Amino acid sequence: MLNIEHQKLLRTNVLFAGFTDAEFAKISTQTSPCEIAQQQYLFEQGQAARDFFLLVEGKIKLVFLSPAGREKVVDVIQPGYSFVEAVMFFKQRKYPVSASALEPSTVLRINADNYLKALEKSPKACFEIMGKLSQRLHWAMSEINHLVLYDGTYRLIKFLLEKQAKKSNNVHLSIAKNILASQLSIKPETLSRILKELSAQRLIEVNNNDIVLLKPLELADIIET
Repeated sequence: MLNIEHQKLLRTNVLFAGFTDAEFAKISTQTSPCEIAQQQYLFEQGQAARDFFLLVEGKIKLVFLSPAGREKVVDVIQPGYSFVEAVMFFKQRKYPVSASALEPSTVLRINADNYLKALEKSPKACFEIMGKLSQRLHWAMSEINHLVLYDGTYRLIKFLLEKQAKKSNNVHLSIAKNILASQLSIKPETLSRILKELSAQRLIEVNNNDIVLLKPLELADIIET
């Protein structure tokens, strides 16, 4: 059963904002919290998909495993975000990625069939989820564009500028560098080399998982040229 905080988090998510109170109440009674230990898998790629999820706390790593056995970190989910919601529209419902916890995490497990039944009765909610999935598609196309057209230095600088703290030049890496490297589609040794090169140019300063952007304007110029 969901507590009040879980219900508030669920209600404010775009996937549930379009439902009436009665429709939402029915969905929430069929939603359950799930605790995941660090490194524990929530589901694995190819597994039958019956649910999608909303992260309450912790961090969830989504990984795609290629036929050759190579792992690619697709995304690192942060609290408040839903994931694998698109599976409910698949003809053959199988998870396209694996999900595991980078740290002890809590997720809300939403049954796909129950959600679809509610969706059939709510045109407003349908438009909300169409917008959500369109945003995801736009993000995926942007990621493909960056992978094809730009090198590792560009992708790292873009990541650092996007993660830069407000009114500060500091960036704290909340994930391990090998996971970041996979997310940026570069090898860990390549990530280390780029960090050293940017440090040698006095553009950044690296202290373990804390990075100071010494010259953010010059970094921005690099990815804009």
